[in-house]
Amino acid sequence: MTISRSIRAALVAAFISLGATLAQAQQTVQTWLMLNQNSQETFFVTDPAEQVRLTRAGWKVNGTAYLMAKAQPNTSAMQRLVKGSSHGTDRIFAITTEQSIAAVKAGYTSEGVLGQAAATPLTPALIPVYHFVKDSMNLWLIDKADQAWAEKAGWTLKGVAFWLWSKPSS
Repeated sequence: MTISRSIRAALVAAFISLGATLAQAQQTVQTWLMLNQNSQETFFVTDPAEQVRLTRAGWKVNGTAYLMAKAQPNTSAMQRLVKGSSHGTDRIFAITTEQSIAAVKAGYTSEGVLGQAAATPLTPALIPVYHFVKDSMNLWLIDKADQAWAEKAGWTLKGVAFWLWSKPSS
């Protein structure tokens, strides 16, 4: 059976207009943004066992979201990079090649690609991830209450770093 161009175009347009459901139509990777307010560290984990271990160790879930498992239009690979310093452990989440190269030149080591994130707000349903800085450290937050905590603790908001998908519906 063949589908006419006009029907195919209408179907494509309907799917694109449902951008918030992209996470439902594609394989996704659940991720948790973990926050330790005592050490003022955050990082994303995709392993449920790691999330549980961190929670038991006093970390809290700052946000739950989804990454695309494979590259999609308008997505970029999100790489987790780490560096130890006199201020503690710092992580960067790079979504461009330029960010990754700059982080490695600054002494960060790649911990791998976690999945695909959106560099722009493809739909209003996407979850913004905010980037904060303090001295030479980086902090990443989703939850608004923790953003207020970060600003009170001396962190400066740089802006939205990237966007993730909300929980796909069943």
